[in-house]
Amino acid sequence: MKRGRQTAGVLVALIAVAMLVTAWAAAVSAGERHAGTVLAVDPEARTLTLDEFGAGGERRALRVQVPREAIVLASQRNPALRDFKDAFRDSTISLRDVQIGDFVVIELADRDVARMVMVTLRRGAGF
Repeated sequence: MKRGRQTAGVLVALIAVAMLVTAWAAAVSAGERHAGTVLAVDPEARTLTLDEFGAGGERRALRVQVPREAIVLASQRNPALRDFKDAFRDSTISLRDVQIGDFVVIELADRDVARMVMVTLRRGAGF
């Protein structure tokens, strides 16, 4: 009888840990950021594919949905810099304005769904 209770207690603890890990993994994806070079843009399907360096420096293609309510921005240096708060100017653009070869930062709202896409460097712009 005592052994059965111990086994049930261990089983309940394992289930609780599994539930916490699952909830943590879902929370990690929301707000997660990815950065890389745009490989493909499909404004009709509202998708964006980028080439990024993932964990351990492995290259991978990441494809995300960009819903209509997602923010799409172009960030540019402010030549009239007065202080560091004004170092960059962000302007709203369309997903159609994102080009293959642009470097972007994507913030996820959910797994593979973008909340924000920010173009930080235009293709061919260089440093």
